[in-house]
Amino acid sequence: MSAEHADAIGADGGVVVVGDPVTVTDAVVARFAEAVSAPPGQLPVTLAAALTAPVQRAVMEHPALRIDLSRTLHTSQSSEHHRPIRVGDVLTATATVTGVRSARGGRMIGFDTVLRDEHGEAVQTLSSGLLTAEVEE
Repeated sequence: MSAEHADAIGADGGVVVVGDPVTVTDAVVARFAEAVSAPPGQLPVTLAAALTAPVQRAVMEHPALRIDLSRTLHTSQSSEHHRPIRVGDVLTATATVTGVRSARGGRMIGFDTVLRDEHGEAVQTLSSGLLTAEVEE
């Protein structure tokens, strides 16, 4: 992520991470389709997960959240497809922490990652939940 798309603390105190824009090209689609053994010419819907991975990783590594990935369980994942990803789209991922609460000696952390096109319209929304052990500050 570039300096202009760094992470920030949102107005409500939550962590927000904005990624760099990515242009969906035939080459990007072909590489991903080959990696997941999709039929040639098909744009797999799971491409969104690959495009959002850098901001999701940045959320999990954010110092304000104190997440030790070796002591973290991914508890939930869901996606809402607003429209198909298309070759030529310029997409930007934004991850926002939606909640942090104590749970049995650890913390439940929820975050949404929205993939938006160059017009700001949501293309896909991915929601994730983590259960992580408490980490000393």
